[in-house]
Amino acid sequence: MQGRIGFVSVGHPDYIDEITRAQTKKAIGIITEAGYEAVCAENPVTDYGAAMAAGKALAAGDVAGVVIFLASWVECPAVMSVLREVEHLPLCVAGFPMCEVNGKLESTGSYVSFAMIQGVLERAEYRYVPVLGDLDHERTKQKISCFCAAASAAAKLKRSRVGLVGYTSMSIYTGTFDHLFMRVKVGPEIEQIDSYTLINIAESKSFEEKRKVLEYYKKAAKIHGEVGEGALLKSAGIYLASEELIAGRALGALNIKCQYEFSKEYKMVPCVPLSLLADRGFVASCEGDILNTVSMLILNLLTNRIVTYGDCMNHAGNTVKFSSCGFLPFSMGEPGGALIRNFMPHPGFSGIQCSFALRPEKVTLLRLVEDRCSYHMLYFAGKGEKTGLRGGYMPALDVTLEGDAEKLVKNYSGQHYAICYGDVSKEIEMFSEVTGIRAIRI
Repeated sequence: MQGRIGFVSVGHPDYIDEITRAQTKKAIGIITEAGYEAVCAENPVTDYGAAMAAGKALAAGDVAGVVIFLASWVECPAVMSVLREVEHLPLCVAGFPMCEVNGKLESTGSYVSFAMIQGVLERAEYRYVPVLGDLDHERTKQKISCFCAAASAAAKLKRSRVGLVGYTSMSIYTGTFDHLFMRVKVGPEIEQIDSYTLINIAESKSFEEKRKVLEYYKKAAKIHGEVGEGALLKSAGIYLASEELIAGRALGALNIKCQYEFSKEYKMVPCVPLSLLADRGFVASCEGDILNTVSMLILNLLTNRIVTYGDCMNHAGNTVKFSSCGFLPFSMGEPGGALIRNFMPHPGFSGIQCSFALRPEKVTLLRLVEDRCSYHMLYFAGKGEKTGLRGGYMPALDVTLEGDAEKLVKNYSGQHYAICYGDVSKEIEMFSEVTGIRAIRI
């Protein structure tokens, strides 16, 4: 199960019948079929006492969000008594229209109740997700499923710890963040770790431990003949040290500031070990840009998919090029094409890198942006095109946007963008509704 979602059916004792029971069962089914555990109130709520008891039980149930299902005509105090107990959680209020029974349209009063309760919630300025539709229709199912995904992601984000090894690379202002506002307005705790801590752990690893990591490398990718065993072993030490930090500090994501401590001083960029971590489903990135790492974490929590990122490099018409320096989860490349090689010849870089392009498929890109004491998200979907390596070395993907590249240019708020396969637009929009973090779609 991907998470726990609270569910309470609210009705009126004069209206509870076979239709309301059947519709309640369908609504619960949508949640469970989406892969979430439905934590349900024992019986339909029809009075003040039962409503309060149901709300208390859900509040104590460690649920990520709550669906208040209007099964029939309701009285406002019954809904509000549930709501006041769970109003700190993401909320979905759902109702349904008249149902056809034996060729005849029947009403339970759910539709009427929805119109009334929505007026209550709007006047009281509650944040909630409204769903009014036939529970057999795909659109209704998708909206409830999206709510579950967004609520679950928001709950997990609040409990996430992101490790930052070093600090922001190369004085990238847009990679900096306010520690407190990140915690209270977005969710994760950022744990800052000195580069020396990771390097010291890496240096303590034995030859045999590092040799085992080389086997992982060989299974994931081809290794260019120019790459020496010494470089592979040094990289493997960074991988093992990263694993130790992740396990020891219960991290949900890790960012290693490569420039300049690793690239110039330690003489080994962390591209390949981070790529292996990411390929195993962990959120990993580099250059100290925590806003980008949290963007990747949001996509990962919404989709359970492997994520990467790229710098916006160029655009021609509506096609934008995204490319990292040498980080790319191996499974995101074309089958059989993953390659580890020496880093592109450059006086500022030493080590090994991933050198292959992303698969040309539909993608979604996202960046969390820190404003003045608040945040917004910039996101867009597009079609990945078959793309060559940037400069003959660097991972890349040309993306033909569904939106307008000129609008993207006007909204650029940083160069790094989280990338995952598939269209995650609806999930991002729902995450915005649930969290209140404004979303701008290109």
